[in-house]
Amino acid sequence: MSEASTAKSKANGGKHDLDAIRDDLDALRSDFGALLKHVKGGTVDGVTDEAKRLYGQLASQGEQSIETLTRRVEEKPLASVLISFGVGFILSRILSR
Repeated sequence: MSEASTAKSKANGGKHDLDAIRDDLDALRSDFGALLKHVKGGTVDGVTDEAKRLYGQLASQGEQSIETLTRRVEEKPLASVLISFGVGFILSRILSR
C-alpha cells in the first residue's frame, strides 16, 4: 500500500506542478503582451517626434533654397531664362524617346 500512496502523491504533485507551470505561462503571456503594448506605444511616439523634426528641418531647407534661387534669378535674369530653356529642351528630348 505504501507504493500506491506514493504513486498517488507523485501524481498529485505532478498535477500541481503542471498547474503551477500553466499559471506561470499565463502570467508570462500577460506580461509579454503588456511589454509589447508599451514598446509599440513608445516606438510610435518616437517615430512621430522624429518625423516632426525631419519635416521641420526639410521645410527650413526648402525655404532657404527658394530664397537662394530667387536671389540668383533676380541677380542674373537672362542667364536664368537661358538655363531654364536648356534644361527644358534636354528634358523634352529625353522624354520624347
